[in-house]
Amino acid sequence: MFRLSLAAAVAIIVVIAMQTNLAYGHFFGAAKDVDGYQVIFSPSPSTPVAGSNSTLLNFSILKDGVNIYNIHSAVAITNRSGAIVDQIAYRPYEFSDITIPYAFERPGDYAVALHTRIAGDEKYQADALVASFDISVADPNQLVPFDELMLFYVTPAAAVIVGIAIYLHKKKL
Repeated sequence: MFRLSLAAAVAIIVVIAMQTNLAYGHFFGAAKDVDGYQVIFSPSPSTPVAGSNSTLLNFSILKDGVNIYNIHSAVAITNRSGAIVDQIAYRPYEFSDITIPYAFERPGDYAVALHTRIAGDEKYQADALVASFDISVADPNQLVPFDELMLFYVTPAAAVIVGIAIYLHKKKL
């Protein structure tokens, strides 16, 4: 009986693994529509910290909600006055969900522009599709970022308060 159950479980896993086109995963964040393409920007963490080498600039370029293939993308980062802070050269990507690690040196407001050349598109094969997004970089010596505050302080405190309230309510009964 155990062998039959194990064989059935393996068969189900194999069938599920073969269904490669049933699920798509894209980044969720700020979106801009450019000539029928949707460009999504989702930095991680949501508010990067200056000097941290753990910042990821996540982009997703979609056509009708689906990834496109064989793209070349570059990134230009400018400060508030429009001066170029850094450029990341064009690089080929197999599909259009891309992640670029980047460390911002100083806190402040920046614009991150994704330049993408799309193979097979008459307009954007030679001239890049450009989408620019604003991002604020936090000072590491200032307040705790909102998402970290919620995750590490507010949520546990709320859980403790609820636990105490339930305990006191049951104690009165």
